Amino acid sequence: MSNNVFSMEILYSGKYESWEFENRQKRDVFYEQVVQQFADQKINGQEEGIDDTRIVQLSSNNLKIQENGEYAQDTTYEWFEYDVFSQMLDFINNKYNQSE
Repeated sequence: MSNNVFSMEILYSGKYESWEFENRQKRDVFYEQVVQQFADQKINGQEEGIDDTRIVQLSSNNLKIQENGEYAQDTTYEWFEYDVFSQMLDFINNKYNQSE
């Protein structure tokens, strides 16, 4: 039997929060809502070597753990202006709690 974990994470300057979803579709819909809500603060063109204190990284993760202990993971992420962290965190927590 394999086990799948579908999560969304927000990372900013060492601060980290994560939310798990029962399936990929629910997580993908939720992730897109967050991206659209903060589209004005999105950073296009994710540059190498950018100072991570200047960005908020929002990511969606798919982790598949197999019987033999091996796993496969793929991650999608978007970067946003650093000053949106608190607003994004509040938005995610409020929406996530409503969906429970």
